[in-house]
Amino acid sequence: MSALFQPLSLTKKSVILDTDMGPDCDDVGALVTLISYAKQYGFDILGVCNCTSNRSGMGAIDAVAEYCGYPIENLGQWETPGFMDGPECHKYTDEIAQRFSKKYADGTLRVAPSVEFYRRTLAAAPDDGVVIITIGMFNTLTALLDSQPDAYSPLCGKDLVTKKVNALVSMAAILPEGREFNVLCDYKASERLFADWPTKMFLSDFHVGWQVMTGYDPAAPHPDSPLYEAYRLYTAGRCQNSSYDLTAVQYAVLGDCEFYALHDNAYRMEFYDAGTGTPDATRSIPDPEGRIYFMKKLVDDATIAASLNEHMNKYL
Repeated sequence: MSALFQPLSLTKKSVILDTDMGPDCDDVGALVTLISYAKQYGFDILGVCNCTSNRSGMGAIDAVAEYCGYPIENLGQWETPGFMDGPECHKYTDEIAQRFSKKYADGTLRVAPSVEFYRRTLAAAPDDGVVIITIGMFNTLTALLDSQPDAYSPLCGKDLVTKKVNALVSMAAILPEGREFNVLCDYKASERLFADWPTKMFLSDFHVGWQVMTGYDPAAPHPDSPLYEAYRLYTAGRCQNSSYDLTAVQYAVLGDCEFYALHDNAYRMEFYDAGTGTPDATRSIPDPEGRIYFMKKLVDDATIAASLNEHMNKYL
């Protein structure tokens, strides 16, 4: 076990997943993989938060969890309407939510605002007992940092995170530099988080999961599975997709293992304008005082894909 990161498989710490369910289908694969690992190793998923305003994304989360036999009642969502909620973010979520989530379809799905979700969930957790996995933007986490004492905790947001969160594992950024989707969609939140988040951060950058192709066999359809249908709808029938988010989940669970290790350096993040007129690109600067660490792959993409596919196909 790395001295830097204590994986969920060994420590049995609890986990919160923060996802942008909608703009890509690998969020479905990541949730399936996390549930599979939670059952295998016995750690708890305390809840799932959606960092977008896409309401049907919440229905998709509920549908996937129910289908995998791991109902998740504790759900949160970004408070502000209109964030990552355009037509391009609904390629599969509307149909999956309506077809497969009874609570979404009948209007009984309960979802808390993200700040309330985080403060309530963290306040009830053991000290240093939570790993947060983010596979989307950082708006929910920066709102948490800015939150004030309330009925759940007398601590401000940053102090609550410091007390309760052991580590943050994220699919984010691109090593050594460039523009990456999860970062650029809310680059101000990303900049704030990389500067002010108080725990160590472990990043699966763009290159880690880009060519790790996972999913389902299009020649063996499963029309009654929200997992298969999400991939089919998003990929226009190819049913295979890059595994950006799944690699972050796998590292959170396994840590340094046969698949991954960490680069030697700690980093800090610098933001710059890559020619778009907006400072939404990142440059990773080695810094012995930094709190950001990047994953690297130890095996080929096909080997990682085979491992992830075992978890994704377990529930078909």
